[in-house]
Amino acid sequence: MGYLNFAVDVSSLPNGRYRIRVSAPVGEASVDLDSPFTPPEIANYLAILGRTQRVSRTEELATARELGQRLFDFAIRGSSDINAAYIASLERAGANGLRFRLTVDNAGDLRQLPWEYLRDPNRDFLALSRLTPIVRYTPQLDVRPPVAIRYPIRVLVMISAPADYPTLDVEGEWRRLNEATAELQTRGLMILERLDSATLIALQRRLRRSEYHVFHYIGHSDFDPATGQGLLAFESEADETKTQVITGEALGRELGEETTLRLIVLNSCHSARRPDTDALQGISSSLVARGLPAVVAMQFAISDSAAKVFAEEFYRVLAEMSPIDTAVSEARRAIANRLQNSEWAIPVLFMRSDTGILFSAPSADETRPVLRRVDEETRPHPRAAALTRPTVLFGLVALVAIAILVGLLRGVVPAPPTPTPAPPTLDPANLPDLQVGNVRISPRRPAPGEIFNISITFTNAGNADTGAFTWSWDASAILLDAVEGRVENILPGASKSISFSYNYGWWGEFDSIVNADVGSEVAESDERNNRRQFPITLADDLPFVVDFSLLPNNTVVETPFRLGSDDFFPWNLDFTVGSLADAGCIDTPLDLVDQDADDVVLTLGAEAAPACVTQPLNITIIRQPIADVQLEIIPTQAGVVTLRLYSNPSGGEPIFVSAPQAVNAGEQVTLGTFDGQPRLIRRIEISLDNQPVRLTQLTLLPVLQSP
Repeated sequence: MGYLNFAVDVSSLPNGRYRIRVSAPVGEASVDLDSPFTPPEIANYLAILGRTQRVSRTEELATARELGQRLFDFAIRGSSDINAAYIASLERAGANGLRFRLTVDNAGDLRQLPWEYLRDPNRDFLALSRLTPIVRYTPQLDVRPPVAIRYPIRVLVMISAPADYPTLDVEGEWRRLNEATAELQTRGLMILERLDSATLIALQRRLRRSEYHVFHYIGHSDFDPATGQGLLAFESEADETKTQVITGEALGRELGEETTLRLIVLNSCHSARRPDTDALQGISSSLVARGLPAVVAMQFAISDSAAKVFAEEFYRVLAEMSPIDTAVSEARRAIANRLQNSEWAIPVLFMRSDTGILFSAPSADETRPVLRRVDEETRPHPRAAALTRPTVLFGLVALVAIAILVGLLRGVVPAPPTPTPAPPTLDPANLPDLQVGNVRISPRRPAPGEIFNISITFTNAGNADTGAFTWSWDASAILLDAVEGRVENILPGASKSISFSYNYGWWGEFDSIVNADVGSEVAESDERNNRRQFPITLADDLPFVVDFSLLPNNTVVETPFRLGSDDFFPWNLDFTVGSLADAGCIDTPLDLVDQDADDVVLTLGAEAAPACVTQPLNITIIRQPIADVQLEIIPTQAGVVTLRLYSNPSGGEPIFVSAPQAVNAGEQVTLGTFDGQPRLIRRIEISLDNQPVRLTQLTLLPVLQSP
């Protein structure tokens, strides 16, 4: 695209009016107008399009169209001169495209509005077309020229999730970003490297050690109206569970030191907001002020699905060396086409580059000297080739004579044994070196039964590609299965992070082992760093909650669901009916069925034998016995509930029997904290009016932990 620029500047005036100035390919124009919006209208638009006020999709899309047309009527049709310049500029740009460079830094209350919804009723939303992209423009003097790169484009990803901020699905974000760019990584066009420690000093050290072209941040950000500062929630160097607040100016100072960086992507809500007073105080504007050509930021919180669609198309077009504004427009259309909602306008592109070209492929002049040197080293000199022709002919004749002589003597003189060639010696300096890097889990202190995410980084510290290899995360010391996966290749000096979900079924500390190159497929300079032990501690102060609408493998129950003998095995639990000593009802089927719109109920199958209908529900702890617990349940019908605890899973005398307690349907009831010395509990028996209790939820809380 060879865009022409249509620059629109909106500024508030002391008298409450607004001045709109346009610099177009066909000339300039300006006009002073009253604001078309009242403060309540602005607040309503922000609430609906920022999704803090829930409305139907139809109403949301109608709101976007209404706001877009009102913005267009104000900024373009508000003046006949500006409107005429707009129409003439579109005609002059033609297939080259007309880029809208929007400056609203000094637009007062109007700067809060999502101007990306600007909509020409004759052309639809401008930002959805690659012919009319919308970019935010901040006047600055310094901007970096395009950098000629040889593939792959190197992307450094920082994911910050301090525990004292609202929980983020950080591993899900990392997985979705990898899924979105999987094809580009497979084709060798892009490398994603994760910065495991989300601290400012870790960022400084990584940028000093390696060159990157894109910095991609996933985490929390905000805007402090009291100080006019854009803020990012990094992790503290002293304690990664705590927050270190970083200003946009501090981030801009650090990233500005990296001369190869051309693009910053901030996947965090409010990162596009900026103050009126100082351009260095906003996050995005601070980065642009450091000479970075482009920043993509989010003006509202964006959903996981929209972020993934945006990243997939955005990075795909960027890897084609297209202009950055073309890439953003294509990614916007991908969201609109796939999700059919208004989230396509959430990304905001701040751009200082005149052309939008951030990267370019190496020119022929840059690559030709390398090819010429290779030719000179491998091709003989023409004169040397002419001199060697007789020598080659004589050599061929001699070889034929020797072959005939050997054939005549073969039956007389035994041929000497053919020596076995020695295996080639591998130079460690030319081998890869796979290493198990950082291992992280999120949340850091999972509750028993909680699904947690594991991230493992594998690094190639050697000087050659690794090729394909298999990795594993082995938890078989506790559970019966391990997780395995395959990495196709890691370049020298690069890293590859993988992530997956898992869960443990009880309180305690569990050992896991991470292995790289399980099948010894990679010849390495050092095999000793391919294995790492990683302990995982489950929080001993958090409850173990069984929500029957979700299976332990994180699968949502599709009712009716027949509960198999091993469906809850990953939680170390087994559900049966009746006593194990009298096994007549042990195989009675249990079903998960809908109770209402919200609850799934654990109940007996319809074909249960009459004798089993009066038997209690048993919950057996399979492998790891626990000490005293507090138990809470939510029954589905009223009655009198009784609890019995056994140290022997086969039954025998109970070690605890609760006093009968009246309960109401849907009411959470605590069945007691068990006094006295810790008792080893292996089986929990619950009955309601001496019949199996139907449960929507089971909660166990630790009281005292066994060694």
